[in-house]
Amino acid sequence: MAKGKDTNVNGSAGGGNGGPAEKQHVAKSQRKLMGVLVALLLVFGALAVAYTFFDGADLIADLMNGGDEVAETDIPPKPDVPADDEPASEEPTQTADEPASEEPTQTAEEPADETPAPSTGTDTGSAAVPPPGDAQARMYWEQVASQENIGRLVRGQISSFALGTPSNNGSTASIPVTAFYTDGGSLNGTMVLRNYNGTWYFSSITRAGGSGGAPSGVPADYGVVSTIVSQQATNQDIPKAIVSGGYKTMTVNSASGGSGTATLGITLSGGTAPRTSGSVVCITKTIGGKKYWFITSFAKR
Repeated sequence: MAKGKDTNVNGSAGGGNGGPAEKQHVAKSQRKLMGVLVALLLVFGALAVAYTFFDGADLIADLMNGGDEVAETDIPPKPDVPADDEPASEEPTQTADEPASEEPTQTAEEPADETPAPSTGTDTGSAAVPPPGDAQARMYWEQVASQENIGRLVRGQISSFALGTPSNNGSTASIPVTAFYTDGGSLNGTMVLRNYNGTWYFSSITRAGGSGGAPSGVPADYGVVSTIVSQQATNQDIPKAIVSGGYKTMTVNSASGGSGTATLGITLSGGTAPRTSGSVVCITKTIGGKKYWFITSFAKR
């Protein structure tokens, strides 16, 4: 009986409100629970930061798609939208005030060539190249040295010329001549024509033993020499026929003068070329107070 009483006393003691040891155990459990809750809060906070920082929406989508990466070619490139102050294209566009071509175009106010070549003789059909300056000066001064016969021709004192066989080396043709005067008598001499760039020019007609040489380095009168060059270049038929021996006689039919000019009517005949009517045109120039005559052309009529 005594043993059962002890048991009831222990059982009653174990089923009461508990002692200090039990309270300590409960407090310890609560602290563990709070620690777990704090740890969970820290984990969720870290996940939220990672979600925001690492673009969690795309990460989750990738995980749901099995982790496959999207190929770069599946993403269309973003189009470049030009700004308001930038052209949409770098290619130049033609405007209304810009020519379609950079090639210059010839207008009515601009000549195609500012230095047209002088006209050629009727038998050439191509532009004649003028003689160089020293050659032009030579023709000028050789005519000055030929004033005895050119002067008589202009004054009507020569009735005809007999033309001998030319000596032609391609650049210079020398033709023996005999001048017959209207009052009787005659004078032997030489006519010289010179070839420059394929064009024949009258240069001198002097008596036998005389000289048609030109002074060296002395310039010619530009107005006179330019007339000689242009007029003889456009009248090549008679000079070429004389050089080739086509005529044997030049008859002077008439002489007429004007203000600073003289025109002689002539007939050429007696050789291999057909009989031809023409004219010899001369102009005058005063040099050192003395009048000189220059033959500017032998022209066919």
